Amino acid sequence: MKDIKDLRKEIDVIDDEMIPLFERRMNVAKQVAEYKRANGETVLQTGREKEVLSRAVDRLSDKGYSNEAVDFMTAVMDLSKEIQLKTNPVAETSRERRAIDECAKVGFQGAEGSYSSKAVSELFPKAKQKKAYFTFRSLFEAIDGGEIDYGVVPLENSSIGSVVEVYDLLGQFNCFIVGEKWIRIEHCLLGAKGASLADVKTVYSKAEALEQSHAFLADGGWNLIPYPNTALAAKMIAEKKDFSVAAVASEAAAEIYGLDVLAKGINSDKGNFTRFIVISKTLADTEADKVSVSFTLKNESGALYKVLRFFSRYGINMVKIESRPLKNNPGSYYFVVDLEGNCNSKDMIQALYYVERSTLAFKLLGEYVKSAPAEE
Repeated sequence: MKDIKDLRKEIDVIDDEMIPLFERRMNVAKQVAEYKRANGETVLQTGREKEVLSRAVDRLSDKGYSNEAVDFMTAVMDLSKEIQLKTNPVAETSRERRAIDECAKVGFQGAEGSYSSKAVSELFPKAKQKKAYFTFRSLFEAIDGGEIDYGVVPLENSSIGSVVEVYDLLGQFNCFIVGEKWIRIEHCLLGAKGASLADVKTVYSKAEALEQSHAFLADGGWNLIPYPNTALAAKMIAEKKDFSVAAVASEAAAEIYGLDVLAKGINSDKGNFTRFIVISKTLADTEADKVSVSFTLKNESGALYKVLRFFSRYGINMVKIESRPLKNNPGSYYFVVDLEGNCNSKDMIQALYYVERSTLAFKLLGEYVKSAPAEE
């Protein structure tokens, strides 16, 4: 067996031979870029890459190194593509943008007194019109049809996670995320005027609100019934005037619908926040520092890694990734990724160029100024 010092010397000799070859390959890559620019060809050539990888494996004497050879040549080709992009940089995609109109017509799901209504008031205090919709879909349809300019919808909660229906609708409709805001959620148990906790037998609210308040509600031993919205539940309780029913909603809803607050702060997580997003048919003309995209992949080993590495390669920080099942395609998924940066930055342009061309389907979901939960 060779001594470790001798083995390291042998590796140094091999490296000394490889580096000039590497430099030679990069110089040829530049020439390839110049040829592609002159002939109007794109940097990414999937067929050519498969050919190079297959040839590398074929030239191995020991096929046990096949996976490593593929990884090695993939890395070399990635570096070659970067050289080509530096020679022929990808131009910024021209997209329609408009400044956010603070006096616009804005829609939300639910009713006055809901947390969505509160988010609208904070995001658009000068809104010309504030319109409530019964479902998320009807809200998206209103934006798509030009009935309203913006919609404000919840996307995720710090306690129970994502609002999956909204994620799905973002993929289905031609609209963009143009803003976001985290709103503190503080649930209350509301009853008809004169009611007490001892009177309550049934509690109504949105399923997520019931889940966020599960500890308090479990102690009460009440019958829990999901309702489309917290404020709508409060409104229904006010109309019933029945001491045996109550709603989980905000304190503002109690004031609006004339209800008594039977218990305050009943949510299990006292640091409970919901991230609301603003959606519009066009991107916003703002100093954005956050980007959201979605894409679908082939159902094969390493597919996700091969895409995410582009973000790492260009120094793009990925702050969230969400997977959702593809409808009518069991076992297949699409991914939603939130990134720090903006679409006009040099590195983001390059990263998204590769991601879009390495996926089965790609969509820019939005570009906006990021928000963060504000502790009181």
